[in-house]
Amino acid sequence: MSGAGRLTLIVVVLVAIWLAGSILWSGLARPWLAEVGVFDALHEIYGEPPRLEIQEFSPPIRKANINGVPIAIPSNYLALVGIEYKDQSTWAPRDPDTPKPDERTFEDEAHAFTLAVRWPDLKPRSPETRTSYWTKGDPDGDPWLQIGLGAYSNPDAIGRDLGWAPLVRGRIERIEERTHTRRLPPRNPTERWGGTEEVRIHYEMRGTDPETGLEWAEPMGPGTERFHAWNLTLHWKGDLDGYVSDMIECYNGQMPRPESRPFCRHRFTLPEWGAWVDFGYPRALLPQWREIRSDVRDLILDFEVAPLENAEEDL
Repeated sequence: MSGAGRLTLIVVVLVAIWLAGSILWSGLARPWLAEVGVFDALHEIYGEPPRLEIQEFSPPIRKANINGVPIAIPSNYLALVGIEYKDQSTWAPRDPDTPKPDERTFEDEAHAFTLAVRWPDLKPRSPETRTSYWTKGDPDGDPWLQIGLGAYSNPDAIGRDLGWAPLVRGRIERIEERTHTRRLPPRNPTERWGGTEEVRIHYEMRGTDPETGLEWAEPMGPGTERFHAWNLTLHWKGDLDGYVSDMIECYNGQMPRPESRPFCRHRFTLPEWGAWVDFGYPRALLPQWREIRSDVRDLILDFEVAPLENAEEDL
């Protein structure tokens, strides 16, 4: 018998054994075991086996402090590199003497962290939201907020909020001072881009947007009809010559792919922690910026725990 024939015979025999075993189990053994009460006895001894789909999901807690404020964050809320500790570079391998994430305590100083939550229920990644998270980039996918927090290095930053007016003014001034690279349309069907050229852009003030209540400015000039990294509308709450509480930058122009959703980046200050917050959401949600900001702020503050000397006991 050839090697191929021998292999086929082995496969046929194994399948026959499996079928015979299945028939014996379902037709004879299982009914008999049930009749004599084996399954009832096992249930009495060990109880009902847990169902995987209803087991409680309990992610580990990550601990740190931001400018002395102790925080405890369930790990499934964290995104990208998670919590960035001051004694560990994000870009370097962990030193053998540096604590692992699950060994960190409230004594460990951190200067930043990143979160990912679904909008509007603010649920993090879990078995329940896994599909939603991995399809967030689809045209009809759920919006997910990526939230970054960074601590100001100045120890006097806690309780102080200088606002964003200087940064907004700087954005408006610098775009006029520089040249920008514009991608030209394709010259033939085989090209994705038709080359580049240097252009000059300026912002035009548009006043108060009645839909959002925000002041805003729009870039004008060659190339602003298409998406570019520099082609961003500016939106802010407050007075450019005084105090601005919120700064928002949004993608402008036609996106490279028709199904792509333009996004906005929103910044505000968290003076209670001496930190700033930067998070993104689809531009279509810009009219809801107040609600999103309030929910993001509350979510972050909820991660604060008791003072350092009592935090370990309270958890």
